[in-house]
Amino acid sequence: MAGKSSTPSRKSSAPLAQEAASDGNWQAARPRTLVDHAVDAILSAASRGLILPGDRIAEPDLVAKLGMSRVPIREALRILESQGIVTSEPYKGIRLMEISHQRLEQIIDVRIPLETLACRRAIEAGRNGAEQLTLLYQGVAQMQTMMQNDDVYGFASADTDFHRTLCSFAHNPVLSNLWESIARQLTVIFGLSTMGKSMSDIIEEHQRLINVFAEGDIAQMTDEIENHIRIQALDVDYETLITQRRQQRAAVG
Repeated sequence: MAGKSSTPSRKSSAPLAQEAASDGNWQAARPRTLVDHAVDAILSAASRGLILPGDRIAEPDLVAKLGMSRVPIREALRILESQGIVTSEPYKGIRLMEISHQRLEQIIDVRIPLETLACRRAIEAGRNGAEQLTLLYQGVAQMQTMMQNDDVYGFASADTDFHRTLCSFAHNPVLSNLWESIARQLTVIFGLSTMGKSMSDIIEEHQRLINVFAEGDIAQMTDEIENHIRIQALDVDYETLITQRRQQRAAVG
């Protein structure tokens, strides 16, 4: 009598993918494209005040300055429009977002609840210990490096990354996705803030935020987030700074 054919036990599919999903050291490689470079170049120019809020952004100018075709530039502008960095209106063309007192208040109204909730959930879950503090200190160290290099865009990006990291401690992807929807707007605002406030003062504000987060007092952290965001947004008179920069640019010709 023929023996029963042995059927190999089915192994779970894609074991490497499963290992990658469980191992935080695995990160998928993502090659940078011309679109990525165009996005970075526009954000860098905006955060450094080379393109000012309300300025018209012309594709031919970007083609000449960046040395690439219209296709990646057009896609970059489409991405930035979806994230509120640029606006497009009939007969007015594409313009960099306005940064007015009203606009800042609107962003504050979104940021404070998101970052407050992220910190609350992190502290409640005990995710304000050595591991999390190390990541935040690394973020501050990156800001210090960018300050030493006098790299405004790098500094603004490091500031954005710091708050992205803080929000990630909530382990709430919905919250993180909502925060990401304004992240690039924050990068532009953070960069322009260095025109009215020293980078060292901004770094000090972030170090204070880390200290309060480490203490784990939710009420105190709620107050610190409120103060941190409002001070950073409203302690600088962006409208006056932008007007002055525009006048300086016109004088140079």
